[in-house]
Amino acid sequence: MRRLKSAIAVVIALGLLTGAAWVADRWARSEIEQRVEAGIVEQVPELQGTVEAELGGRFAIPQLIAGTLEEMTITSSDAVIDGLALSDVEIVATGIPVRGDGTIATVHATGTAPLATVLTAVERRVTLPEGMTLELRDGEIAAVASVLGVPLEAHVVLVPQPRSLVVDVERLVLGGATVSVEDLPFDLGGLLGTVVSLDALPPAVELEDIVVAPDGVEVTLTGTDVAL
Repeated sequence: MRRLKSAIAVVIALGLLTGAAWVADRWARSEIEQRVEAGIVEQVPELQGTVEAELGGRFAIPQLIAGTLEEMTITSSDAVIDGLALSDVEIVATGIPVRGDGTIATVHATGTAPLATVLTAVERRVTLPEGMTLELRDGEIAAVASVLGVPLEAHVVLVPQPRSLVVDVERLVLGGATVSVEDLPFDLGGLLGTVVSLDALPPAVELEDIVVAPDGVEVTLTGTDVAL
């Protein structure tokens, strides 16, 4: 009988210890997430919108002891950074050091910018003939003008490069017929092969993909060994 009581006491003690460890780990996880959120707001003071951080991995405390967070996901449904509105922002980082000035192993970020904002930004960096404007036509960006009363559409593609964005013309449609650049009565040289530098990107972060959609331009950035 005495042995049975001892065994029960041990089981109860282990249960209490396990429960206490679980509570402590949940507290540590919450603290990490709150500090990351606060750190982002502090480092990007012009940021508007709610930022949420979620720590990956089964337990938080072992990650702190090891000195590296396995995975952190940062999201914001709507954010404004330096005047640029973004939606559906998600940043997934792995291998994040918690001490010192190390580097983050990998970063994968996605977000959507309003089409009007992107069109304005591209229009500022290219030279369009007088009377030509950028618009969205059937899910594509097009430089639109009228040639002797006949509508002209120069369908533009945005080609991602690691640290730049190339603006080029994919095809020309004049009055419903496909034509070549040589057939036009004006010069489109300022629109062909224009390179937009992305020097504002942090070092080691590159533009991986850009997709034009009806509700905006979806951008994907990736990075390896990104400095904190």
